[in-house]
Amino acid sequence: MSGRTIARVIIVVLAGIALGGVVTLVAGPRLLLPPLPPPPAIDAPRGDAPTGVVAFEERVRQGDAYMLSGSGFLLELPGGQVAGVTTAHSLGEGNFAPMVFTIAGESAPVATFDELLAPLGRPRAGDDLTIDYVLMRPSSPPDPARVLLPDPRGAPQPGERVSLYSGLGDGRGQPRILHGTVESVDANGAWLRMDDLFDPGLMSGSPIISQHTGRVVGMTIAVWLRPGALSIGVHPIGSILEKAASR
Repeated sequence: MSGRTIARVIIVVLAGIALGGVVTLVAGPRLLLPPLPPPPAIDAPRGDAPTGVVAFEERVRQGDAYMLSGSGFLLELPGGQVAGVTTAHSLGEGNFAPMVFTIAGESAPVATFDELLAPLGRPRAGDDLTIDYVLMRPSSPPDPARVLLPDPRGAPQPGERVSLYSGLGDGRGQPRILHGTVESVDANGAWLRMDDLFDPGLMSGSPIISQHTGRVVGMTIAVWLRPGALSIGVHPIGSILEKAASR
């Protein structure tokens, strides 16, 4: 590797640790990636992608301040109730603390959370991505334009094109949207292969949007680095809805 390539790998590895994922560097001469699944037939209706900012910085209260701990989004549940969604591993020791969602670069909260809506999940330590979640009740009704709708399928399909809407934004108050293809889906979650390498640090909790339906298919949980590819582990939206229904 050149010095520039090594530096880039180190950055992505450190970002993956911050994201809370499993970072795997594959040594040896085999650099060819397995082929991606072919584009699937999707029966769900087509829809438009979200407009405006729909992914937010997660800021957790520590003493008198709110500290950036990850990302999150607002989700409309069946029946019309809205939940704040983020990851359990972003809470550090795993105890719920009040938090706010803010647009990157702004101080005014989009939503404030003082209580859980469903039992607290726990940080992922193995292959199961579906245990890592926090579902919260907003202190007041948020702007409907900031709320995402769940994909009716409950999960993306292998070979489907999706987009990660980063809660960190683009640094100028606008959305940052990163694209990828679904590599695999099973009972433990889904994995996406992203089109480009990027620093995923603190993007944990960002929503994954189907490019077909325009609806959220899951939440960013983990990262896996291989030579030439950055993959993102996802908690499927159907599992998140099941957790909300268990409250």
